[in-house]
Parts: sequence; structure tokens; C-alpha cells
Amino acid sequence: MINFLGVRLDSVDAKREKDAPVKGVGININVEDIKSVNTELMIDFIYTVTYEGVGYLKMKGIVFAKGTDKEVKEMEDKWKKEKKISEEVAQPLLNLINYSSGINGVLVTRAINLAPPLIPPRIEVSSKGAKGKQ
Repeated sequence: MINFLGVRLDSVDAKREKDAPVKGVGININVEDIKSVNTELMIDFIYTVTYEGVGYLKMKGIVFAKGTDKEVKEMEDKWKKEKKISEEVAQPLLNLINYSSGINGVLVTRAINLAPPLIPPRIEVSSKGAKGKQ
């Protein structure tokens, strides 16, 4: 079983482009890369919140995880070949990124008068794609 050890944010970019009401909010999480060193994984991600017609918040970071040699190798190989993560790992991974980035995003968005990217929905991954559940 892959165990998540923590999240490190490496960059934050936020901008309010105009003073207008927000028409909608979109949250997107992209896994950019997966690397391993022995039994440890480093999962690079980008978390983006788009405030339709008004601004954005973009955070880049790394999730640190650990597993057995076999689990780590299988996960890295699947990523290199297919750019996919198994559902049993993807669901808790996306929820961790969503929660951590959302909580940290509160302070950033407050400084530029945008609504905080909260309440983080729980993310469920199915073969049809990701969907939010509250």
C-alpha cells in the first residue's frame, strides 16, 4: 500500500485580473510527473483554480509517498508507459492535493480578494473520470 508522507508547495501564482463578480470557479489538478528513489515516490503536481472572468490561483508542488519496492516500481512504470495512476492510489492522492492546496490557497486568495478555494470536495475516481462528492 502506498503511504503518503506529505506535501511540499514549491510555487504559488495568483492574480486578480479585473474587479468583477466571479461567474464560476473551476478546480483542476494535474499530475505532471512521478519519480522514485528506492521505495520513495515524488509526485509532481499543478493545482489550478480558475475564477471565471476574474482571476486564477496556481500552485505547483510535490507529494512525497512511500511503498514497497514492487509497488513503487509498478506505479512509476505505469506512469512512464501510460501516464496513468491506479484508482486505489489516485483517489487518496487527488484528495490530499486538493485539501492541502485548498487550505494553503485560502491565505493567498484572501490577499487579492478572491473567494477561497474551499470547501474541498472529496474526489472519487472511476473508469469514467473524476467526480466530486460532498
